[in-house]
Amino acid sequence: MAVKAQAQQTLVDMTDAYSVILTSEAYTFPGTTAAAKAGTCTTQVLAYRGKEQVACSIGAMTCPTGVSASKDSNATSPTITVTATTSFTTPGQISIPVSITGTDIVINKKFSISIAFTGATGNTGATGATGKGITSTAITYQASSSGTTIPTGTWSTSIPTVAAGQYLWTKTVFTYSDSTTATAYSVGMMGATGPTGATGGTGATGKGISSTAVTYQASSSGTTAPTGTWSSSIPSVSASQYLWTRTIITYSDSTTSTAYSVGMMGATGPTGEAGADAIVLSITSSNGLIFKNTDISTTLTAHVYRGGVELTATQIAAIGTIKWYKDGSTTALATTGATLTISSGDVTNKADYVATLEG
Repeated sequence: MAVKAQAQQTLVDMTDAYSVILTSEAYTFPGTTAAAKAGTCTTQVLAYRGKEQVACSIGAMTCPTGVSASKDSNATSPTITVTATTSFTTPGQISIPVSITGTDIVINKKFSISIAFTGATGNTGATGATGKGITSTAITYQASSSGTTIPTGTWSTSIPTVAAGQYLWTKTVFTYSDSTTATAYSVGMMGATGPTGATGGTGATGKGISSTAVTYQASSSGTTAPTGTWSSSIPSVSASQYLWTRTIITYSDSTTSTAYSVGMMGATGPTGEAGADAIVLSITSSNGLIFKNTDISTTLTAHVYRGGVELTATQIAAIGTIKWYKDGSTTALATTGATLTISSGDVTNKADYVATLEG
């Protein structure tokens, strides 16, 4: 079966710390052939200390050109309204500073906005060559004593046991429709387990994510991270070059971690017939994305858009079937359709769920 659209959502199980989630972290505005159509969307801000919801407030938000954002006065679950005008032409992010009431903690959230452009009707041309797209991904893991040198041992589809002070490497291999591949790596260190201490007083504020910074760089290599200048805007990438994405996560104690991903730009084929409207798939979670101590109860819902308009169940069935995959497995879960229920015990530490429209 051909993959029509795909999206991923990550659920995280963590111990008590301050966290902020958005009920929706991205939205695609319908568009013309060159710009967005005027419209609005909303997202709600929820702050937690562990499992307990706490009050918060929203500071001055930064928006891309042609987009504005406003907030209501609700101190528990403030709602943000995002308004796009016809001068919104380039996808981007809204920076949302969230202050935890009664603390000096500010957590910066990002709300991604994009445009589903309407395909222009072009002159009929010869049938173009088959485009190059991603046909599959394979995720494997390996423990290592080094956090900088890629391990050369055996990679496993299951997460191995990682000793304290060692590193867990994750390798993602993308296979394209022309049978070429590209590989991306990420790494994290397993902390040592300390001895049980005596009961102390109220602990200091937990370590949370205070901001993320995403930058891009083009490179001729798909295996070695580039050393040139990283840009906050996606650069122009020539055919057969690679687009590297670097994500720097800054925590509340000012420490950072860095992850990379990479994809290759396919060669441009000859002009073909006018394309159909883009099909986009996104996932929402009915009960947020962050839970404590495997106390997980939420429903993931896949939304399918064509030309910026959400499709009904009947329209989706005419295209194909929505299938769900977990943690990089190539075998679909038993559940099919637009919704997937996640219950207590389904997630340990973290799980990646991918919804794919196949037909």
